[in-house]
Amino acid sequence: MKKFFGSIAVILILTSLFAGVGSSKAEASLPDMVLIKGGTFQMGSPMSETDREKDEVRHSVKINDFYMARREVSQAEYTALMKTNPSNAKGGDLPVENVTWYDAARYCNALSAKEGLAPAYSIDGEKVAWDRAANGYRLPTEAEWEYAARAGTTAPFSTGGNITTEQANYYGTYPYNNAPSGEYRGRTMAVNSFKPNQWGLYNIHGNVWEWCWDWYGTYENKPQTDPVGPLDGTYRVNRGGGWNDFGRNLRSAYRAATPPSNGSYNIGIRLARNAK
Repeated sequence: MKKFFGSIAVILILTSLFAGVGSSKAEASLPDMVLIKGGTFQMGSPMSETDREKDEVRHSVKINDFYMARREVSQAEYTALMKTNPSNAKGGDLPVENVTWYDAARYCNALSAKEGLAPAYSIDGEKVAWDRAANGYRLPTEAEWEYAARAGTTAPFSTGGNITTEQANYYGTYPYNNAPSGEYRGRTMAVNSFKPNQWGLYNIHGNVWEWCWDWYGTYENKPQTDPVGPLDGTYRVNRGGGWNDFGRNLRSAYRAATPPSNGSYNIGIRLARNAK
């Protein structure tokens, strides 16, 4: 069954696990961004990929240069700017989570304003428009996200044909494609955990889902350049899988979607910016 509201995994949240974790007083720092050089890739999954979904239709996409944050937005960064921390599992170096898509867009604008950059979004209640020429922070498009996550690879994961719990934070007792069972940590981990992918991005698979700009919809089965998704919809896309997801949901091609007004303890933020 297709997932539209976060994890399909069995949720085991132990209150005592989180009780002793305090918020960090660290000051927010500027995002560490990586220049993602543009190129053309095959978005979606091949018919032969185990556990592929019907909405992963493979098609050619050209991406232009853009910047992407090496790490998910931490709670220290979010709290320093927004003066609130909605996260379920508290910790300054943990990813901020339980943020709605609108929260993510507002954070992008607030950080842009702080740095004297042109805000990417005009926000009027639930009406959000994207100025694609703005130089401020924004959410990656779904296509940008997958291009960066793959980092030049074509396998199910940037790590290859499978992914272990030594490489990512997920529900390791439900690994991908009958791989050996791994650890289930039952919570988020620091934003700089594990080895980054080939393009320097930490936790691109697992830890928390990451909001994308796009409304969820059917792919156009034709070559595209910098697609931004449908004009409207009901759900906004989030990508990458979370700490309580099965291994199959961490695949580079896997698509999840959630109502933009909903937050969840396994959805966070990774920033992007135009390169020009």
